[in-house]
Amino acid sequence: MENMKVLNSIKLLLVLTVAVVGFSSCEDNGSIYDELIGRTWIGDLGLAVGPYDVESGITFKGNDYAIDEQYYYEDGGGGRALTLNLRWWIDMDTLYLDYGPGYPMLEIRGVYISGRYLDGELYADGVYQFNVTLEMVS
Repeated sequence: MENMKVLNSIKLLLVLTVAVVGFSSCEDNGSIYDELIGRTWIGDLGLAVGPYDVESGITFKGNDYAIDEQYYYEDGGGGRALTLNLRWWIDMDTLYLDYGPGYPMLEIRGVYISGRYLDGELYADGVYQFNVTLEMVS
């Protein structure tokens, strides 16, 4: 009889754990969205303008719309390179950045935000590039 109580308690704990994990994964996408929206995140997304690498400053707007203000690094002369519009969305802890035709489809998989830093693995057209860190500046 006592073994049945312990077994039932373990089953209940297991069901609750599965429910919490299931709900938290749904909340993660929502909380990531809330952390991104209305803020600017700066970092290297592996993009270049001509022969020069650029740093992206993505400001996430509502309605899956964002603006990327790209700046040359010092070796490219510094200063603003381009301003691009892009579509973005989050699905299953992956942040998708769609710059449109002529650009690779970027994914930041395993997105994790801690304080002012967003970390994940950058993929371009499904091919792993490098671990990426973006810093929130506003």
